[in-house]
Amino acid sequence: MSALLTLLLWAWLMASSFIVSAHMVNYASPIATSTFRFLLAMLIMLPALLFSWQRAKLNKTAQFKALFTSRQRLFHYVVISGALVGFFIGLFVALQSTTPLHTSVLYTLVPLIGVVIARVWLKEVAPLWRVMGFVLGSIGAMTVLFATQGFSTQGFSVQDNDGFQWHSGDYIFVGACFLLALHVVSVQKWGRSLGALSGAFMIMLFGTFWLLPIALIWGELDQVQWSMSGFWVNVLYLTVFTTLFTFVLQQRLVMTVGASRLLAISYTIPVWVALFTALSQSRLASLADWPFMTGIVCLGLALFLIDGNVSKVKIADGSHSTAN
Repeated sequence: MSALLTLLLWAWLMASSFIVSAHMVNYASPIATSTFRFLLAMLIMLPALLFSWQRAKLNKTAQFKALFTSRQRLFHYVVISGALVGFFIGLFVALQSTTPLHTSVLYTLVPLIGVVIARVWLKEVAPLWRVMGFVLGSIGAMTVLFATQGFSTQGFSVQDNDGFQWHSGDYIFVGACFLLALHVVSVQKWGRSLGALSGAFMIMLFGTFWLLPIALIWGELDQVQWSMSGFWVNVLYLTVFTTLFTFVLQQRLVMTVGASRLLAISYTIPVWVALFTALSQSRLASLADWPFMTGIVCLGLALFLIDGNVSKVKIADGSHSTAN
């Protein structure tokens, strides 16, 4: 699979997570859902990791022990997984008082936040044209939002003449976006010592450790709708497709094509959400107007500015790769 197709697959899966997560709040609390999601993903990932070691004719016991020999690495993955856990909980909590479309658009702030974090923490100075691309990408994503204001998602309806309505959940999700940007930058800085499968397993393992005590205290486990088929359909989709697959894809993409390209393709996420929402409401033709198309053009220019000249410069986050 080419790098572009892999990036698009990651973006599509991330977009679907906003839609499915909005349905999940009907069956379980955000903390309970996130805990079960991480725990189930870890249990599925463990045999896959053991099989990969066996296929490579490596000693499985020695490889497993090697994951935990470095205290520094353990600390790094505590931070990496903690930031991601915070994002997922923030997403679910935010969706109780905002829409999937709002969260998908606010999600596009992650690249800009990531640039700031990388500048302060990693001392990386992004070229002006790339910063302009990030800004233009956010503008394009916001244009997509304004172009789809009449859509109703999960009980929220924003009328065309009301303009942008800022929900209380949007404040929560901005904080969640900061945590996700911190997660991506920390993977870029610390995640190169492990392959994609091993790194994803460590994130899920420590994410589970973060979430279990929180779930036991605040997860409202007695309220989980275990007997409802909708619970299992949604949680299995979130676990397999938007946790396992996206974790592994993200680990691999950060190491092979770089964090900049991964963050750049995230600008397409609100477009996929808008298309899905319009299709589910039989309003696909309503997107064929100049505001939505203007947003698409802005996003295209943003992707070119961010990624179009990557091959001409040597950037820290894409100049190395690691084998899984």
